[in-house]
Amino acid sequence: MDEPEWWPKGIALSSLEVAQKDGLLRTSYGRTVLWDFESFLTPEGWKTVPEEGTVWGDWDIEIKTVKPLSSSSQGLVLLLNQTMVANIQPAHIGDDVSRLTRYEPWQKALKEHNILLPKGGWSVDGNDRILLYPMHNHLPFDGKDSTVLELVGTLGALHSSLEPFTTPNTERRWNERLKAVEDKLKTKTMWRAPHSSTTLGLPRLHLDIDSVVEVNGKLMFLPLCRSLSEHLLCESDRLPSLASLMMLEHQWARKDGLSEQQRQNMLETWSRSVPAAWSNRTALSTVRGGAWVWRYHATVLELAQAKAFADEDTVKACEQWLREVSRLQAYLGTLRMWKSGQWVGITGLIVSFFAWKLETLTPNQSLILAFLSIGVGLATNAIYRVKDPKPY
Repeated sequence: MDEPEWWPKGIALSSLEVAQKDGLLRTSYGRTVLWDFESFLTPEGWKTVPEEGTVWGDWDIEIKTVKPLSSSSQGLVLLLNQTMVANIQPAHIGDDVSRLTRYEPWQKALKEHNILLPKGGWSVDGNDRILLYPMHNHLPFDGKDSTVLELVGTLGALHSSLEPFTTPNTERRWNERLKAVEDKLKTKTMWRAPHSSTTLGLPRLHLDIDSVVEVNGKLMFLPLCRSLSEHLLCESDRLPSLASLMMLEHQWARKDGLSEQQRQNMLETWSRSVPAAWSNRTALSTVRGGAWVWRYHATVLELAQAKAFADEDTVKACEQWLREVSRLQAYLGTLRMWKSGQWVGITGLIVSFFAWKLETLTPNQSLILAFLSIGVGLATNAIYRVKDPKPY
């Protein structure tokens, strides 16, 4: 029997038949529930409302026709009655999508923006199994800069609408999720970042340049579930807007390759559409992680997903990017030597003060030492700032 597109053949520890029989997907990343969705591939399966879990929204509709549209690592897509689209997720991977609709404050905040939220669905134990959407047309990515920048502006507007629901910087958790993926993939890279205090967590929106639809002439994001690999390897963390931006950038780069100017345009477009504090100099500073650590985050997550589904071309591309980013990390290590010049200046000031108090140096000598120490501190800090790599 051929394995379906949604089956993670690269990490599965049993056959599809055994997993379906056990109702459990066991992988080298961890395990999760696998449920039997076969009945929903025919109209008969929709005649009975599921007793398990929670059925919500526009579910009580008579289904006369079911047409499979696509199958991918994101699950299956069905056309119902030629008027509604159903997304089926065969494995439990959280309820990030349905919460956008079911939690009323978030739904109201997003209502006027270009995102197509589900109108109904079925969730079990905090996991979306089926999501129902109004009819829409999927738009293949055209590769144009203008299209990407329009989507970046939409992303910024969506996140800005969720600003009232931000949570403080969770630097420790963000670094722990990187470690969890690095440890499982056994990468030769490691990155921990001291994120800016203005880098805030947001309700999760999983957006993709290949998940864009047209509704009444408008380009809209269709939110996705988190990836299977992220669900298995990482905690369900809130991430900053910059993280989502870098995921979009990474997807674009993987398709067409990007110039520095294109990356700069993306960042500037995003900066104009979000609160200024999210994109200030400190938040984007590479020595504090900034955009680069979230590029790294996007790459290791895609590497994990590519290995899960045995996508060798993507695995090679991600591994090549990680080899190149090692040079940036080495440069940042050298740059920290300039930062230490501040401590040399502070130490010199302390020595000059006590030398004056203890009269081991004359007042003039102590003053000269103090000015030299201040000069060293200011000069090394200026060099440190100048040499901070650009965020793009």
